[in-house]
Amino acid sequence: MTKKRKLKVIFISSFFILLTLMYNFSHKYFIGNYEVIETIHNKKSIENLVKNLNMQLDFINTTAKIYSKWDDAYDFLANKNHKFAYRNFRNNKILENLPVDFIFYTDLKNNIKLKFSSLNHNSKFYDKVVKLLPIDKETQSVFLEKSNIYYVLKSKVLQTDYSGKKTGYMYAGKLFDKNLFNYINSNFYKIDLVQKELYNYDSAISYNSLNNIRYKVEKTKTKIINYLEIRDDKNKYIVTIKAISDRDYMMQGRNTILLFNIIIAVILLIIFYFSYRYQIILESNTQKLEYSVAKRTNELEKSNKELHDLAYKDYLTKLDNRRSFFSKVQRLLKDTVFRKDLVHIVMIDIDNFKQINDTYSHDVGDVVLKKFAQILKNNISNKDICARLGGEEFVIAFHNLKTKEVLEKVERIRKETEETPIIVNKDKTFNFTASFGISDNRKSNNIDKILHTADSYLYEVKTTGKNNIRYR
Repeated sequence: MTKKRKLKVIFISSFFILLTLMYNFSHKYFIGNYEVIETIHNKKSIENLVKNLNMQLDFINTTAKIYSKWDDAYDFLANKNHKFAYRNFRNNKILENLPVDFIFYTDLKNNIKLKFSSLNHNSKFYDKVVKLLPIDKETQSVFLEKSNIYYVLKSKVLQTDYSGKKTGYMYAGKLFDKNLFNYINSNFYKIDLVQKELYNYDSAISYNSLNNIRYKVEKTKTKIINYLEIRDDKNKYIVTIKAISDRDYMMQGRNTILLFNIIIAVILLIIFYFSYRYQIILESNTQKLEYSVAKRTNELEKSNKELHDLAYKDYLTKLDNRRSFFSKVQRLLKDTVFRKDLVHIVMIDIDNFKQINDTYSHDVGDVVLKKFAQILKNNISNKDICARLGGEEFVIAFHNLKTKEVLEKVERIRKETEETPIIVNKDKTFNFTASFGISDNRKSNNIDKILHTADSYLYEVKTTGKNNIRYR
């Protein structure tokens, strides 16, 4: 073998040995890191899904608390309020503004006295719900009915201030369908409900109302398949959530490894001849990677903002929604415990709003809601919290203002409201008014109690002429 040939063999052998070592090192290092990142991200995605599902259950629990701790319902089940259904539940439209699909009341003997459902359930369904839950106990559970998954909560009916002996029970429930999971999902590209009990599982997760949710992760070359097992309060298997996502991190890792080794191979071949060209290529690849990261970061920030607005803003008025208001005001009240700051809560209801919708159409009603929301925005500061609770109901939380200042602000809102014309067409305009009930945190920092007091004052205004303000 000639020296030239020997050198050639040594060079080629050294090149492939070094390239193989570099490939094995890069594969072990990069793939290992990407798999760790992928595992952490997937676990966070599972936790977010469970957290968002629990948030839906919290909405149901809050609704149950409101509609079971209610003087009107209490008197109805005690046979003292025969007009309860007519006054409060004339049709099923009330469920459109609530995070539940059905509500019904029973007496102490579990006889159904009143029921409403947006899903047209029959009597057998309600009987099954009653039999499913313990007779004399407040509880919650998940059950399967004709391939549909329901979450149901049972609560004692008491007076609004939680006094008196219970007169019956209120049941509230929600259908867990694909639409719900698509609504709360932000990380998985596909979610299905399947019948697959997990006898072997990787771990379990609990979050408030959801306890001991077992989950198992299976990975293919391109997919991550997560199975989350749902059981009822008796630990009986109900259904499994199948959440699928792409293995973006691993695919990106393989592409990075491929690119890295190509660059190394080229560098090893031409490093003595094209060192300057190597620097240009490396710089170009760095810029491309930075641009790709920046682009994905911008897209993610944009998506997060859109998701935040969907979750915490009222789509029509662009004010905070009920969820956002309760989250912000509870933090505010918690922060004011030690500072002794004064917080005023103003409950607002647009007068005769149903009549406006019936007379001028729902489109005109939407104009009224947006016009009123703008009036509220014009009369509050950045530190105040303003939200639409639903329908024609609004609420404002004034922070660290004297009562006199609050009353002046509310009076300006009331005055501006009654003086604001609504244009139906070139020949027709009308004015509308609103009623206000005001409470504060002098006696309690519990938002439910403060809202209840403000709502009772609002009710007095509504029943004594409307278009007025009631405080204390």
